[in-house]
Amino acid sequence: MDASHEIKLSSGPPPAGYKSLEGLSKLTVDDTLTEGQNGNFTKENQNTGFLQVCPAPYAHPLVPLKQLGSGSQTSNLADLSLSSFRETDKDPLSGGPRKFGPWQNAIIPLYAASLITAIAITTALVLQIYLGDNKVYRESVLVTDQKHCTELGQRVLKDQGSSVDCAVFAALCLGIVQPHMSGIGGGGVMLLYDTQKNVGMVINFQETAPSGILEEMMQNDLDLKPGLLVGVPGLLRGLHQAHKLYGRMSWEEVVARAASVAKEGFNVSHSLAEAITKVKGQNMSLRFRDMFFPGGRALLPGSILKAPGLAAVLEAGVSEFYSGNLTQEMASEVQANGGVLTQEDLSNYSALVEQPMEGLYQGFRVLVPPPPSVGAALISALNILEDFHLAENDTHSAHHWIAESLKAALAMASGLGDPRYTTSVSELVSKMLSKPQAAVLRALVNDSHASPPSHYSSVYDGQSGAVASQVVVMGSDDIIVSVTSSLNRPFGSRIVTPSGILLNSQILDFSWTNKTKGSLTSNLRNRVQPGKRPMSSNIATIVLPSLDKCGKYVALGSSNGDHGLSGIAQVLMHVLIHHKNLNDSISLGRLHPQLQPSSLLVDSEFLEEDVVVLRLKGHSVHRVAVLSLLQGAQRTNDIIRGMVDPRAADDSA
Repeated sequence: MDASHEIKLSSGPPPAGYKSLEGLSKLTVDDTLTEGQNGNFTKENQNTGFLQVCPAPYAHPLVPLKQLGSGSQTSNLADLSLSSFRETDKDPLSGGPRKFGPWQNAIIPLYAASLITAIAITTALVLQIYLGDNKVYRESVLVTDQKHCTELGQRVLKDQGSSVDCAVFAALCLGIVQPHMSGIGGGGVMLLYDTQKNVGMVINFQETAPSGILEEMMQNDLDLKPGLLVGVPGLLRGLHQAHKLYGRMSWEEVVARAASVAKEGFNVSHSLAEAITKVKGQNMSLRFRDMFFPGGRALLPGSILKAPGLAAVLEAGVSEFYSGNLTQEMASEVQANGGVLTQEDLSNYSALVEQPMEGLYQGFRVLVPPPPSVGAALISALNILEDFHLAENDTHSAHHWIAESLKAALAMASGLGDPRYTTSVSELVSKMLSKPQAAVLRALVNDSHASPPSHYSSVYDGQSGAVASQVVVMGSDDIIVSVTSSLNRPFGSRIVTPSGILLNSQILDFSWTNKTKGSLTSNLRNRVQPGKRPMSSNIATIVLPSLDKCGKYVALGSSNGDHGLSGIAQVLMHVLIHHKNLNDSISLGRLHPQLQPSSLLVDSEFLEEDVVVLRLKGHSVHRVAVLSLLQGAQRTNDIIRGMVDPRAADDSA
């Protein structure tokens, strides 16, 4: 899809089942509102479903343009009232009794028709100005960060697949065409919201530490023993769990579509080619070298890459992956590279079905995954910012407050971990979600000068460099889905099994003694332990209207870890406070407070005049080309917009 993708739904009552999220059928001149449809979105219970009672954008029904009269000479009819056309018994010339002919009886209807024509044309022009050149569609939106997967995913929706069917396919597809970012050898998280049932859900399929792992093992040279970086892959198990709950197509049909992508091949994108070039000369397995450096040369953009082995793995099924020959193959390959993954680790793996965490910001509900995700930091930052009244203050002050609020939230989040292994994680999360605690942190912000991260909270060591693939779906079944999937660092462990499975490096997200150089303390809540999930900075986000708000829904994801969390926070501020559309909000420049070493990073779109002001306030500002790549979808009443970050236009859909 284009960088700006807009879908317009019929504003009347939905059809049975409300099957709409296809993003394909373009409205024609005949697709107009029927009598009595005035643009209001209504539903008997306005606490459920997308549709709520909202003010009509116009007071008159739309009329097909081909039915409108033309050549009217009455330019000021729109200024007249219908009451001006009253019937009279007097002749307008003589003042005497009026004699009516057939042509005179037709004058009033003609005047009325002209008035309606003027109003309709004016309305159409206003709508055109508002909507711009974006295409208008009836139904649904799928957004990914890869064009090919988006186009194929739209076919799933067209063929009556559910939102989750579409999201499952898209996540599998991205794992094939973006092997540097995600794949079935990795994991992730799915956040979804069923607006009909008013129910949110998180399916956590993040990788877990193998049962035989010990912290002292991590003191080894991990370049020589890359198998120690591999956690138990969870992506297939998690997507299968999601499909069991919300799938409409058969699992086999969804998987077969993804397998076809691997069989038929795909063009190497610029981002994949760039990632391949960056790892040239680094330690990698022979199979990895053969896959991405055929003949010793890195694959170039536009090269055709096929993965028939991955297609066979997908077609073999989930049971074969976790309890079959593939299980033995993966365990053996990891052990051959110094790791401790076993067949039992794979067969015992299960995805977690959880409740999302929720915050309230500007009257909107913000949903994020629970720990070990750092989603609580997003809610914490928004809580701190809420009483700065950003809409009423100048931009320069706002950027300083945003930087300091994010810094405080991320500093607190550096102490998170898996709450199933450390009970104090829940206590920390409670503080991060607390409005009173946000007020305490807000009071610590110096309006005129930047503070170090330790001013707000203890700061612990962390892992940076993780990348992820993103999927966002807003579907006809009234389900919103946001998925993030990852191998951790680009290409994960660089270990490739004989069947072509590229395995993750998720263990890097744990903490251990002497992991990083410097003065940062190791995060004991995030210490590596068997079966544990490490802290993850990749988050999915869904924003919903609260009970007294009308019809704005947003789903967002980012491909760049904690940098992405900062980006999501800033996009939400633009959308919810400044009422900008999602396109503009994602395109604007962004900042990110780096904790260690302490500095403020800004991207290439960030205005230089704002950089100058931030430096005057004591921020150590460093400009980078790209901080984060965001994509998402926004629905406001009957308009759905899907948006990918223009910073990654060549790979976006």
